[in-house]
Amino acid sequence: MNRRSLFSMVGLAVMSFATVAHAIDRDFTVHNNTGGAITELHISPTSQTTWGGDILGTDVLANAASVLVHYTPSMYRGQCVFDIQVTNASGAHVVSGINLCRVTDVTFTTDGDGDVAYSAH
Repeated sequence: MNRRSLFSMVGLAVMSFATVAHAIDRDFTVHNNTGGAITELHISPTSQTTWGGDILGTDVLANAASVLVHYTPSMYRGQCVFDIQVTNASGAHVVSGINLCRVTDVTFTTDGDGDVAYSAH
């Protein structure tokens, strides 16, 4: 094998890896319009019974603020449907069945009764 062929094969391998990495990407933005801070944000595939760690860590998501969530763990390859749990002053609120292969924005709001609601786009 000559040097030029080797570089062509390496280039194809890198391009293939980049395509696969992009295909499993689940990045999305969480928008907080609840009127108060979100203190915890957990994400887990709908098929699991336990939550992932708190994505915010020691930070909080202030009202009217947004955060881009980079979510690409290799153990969830092929899964698109996730549940999201947010915690604010009124407690924990769960959104089930968000298709992160199609959704890029999830907005949390408070409805007229003070309950947390969401929209996904």
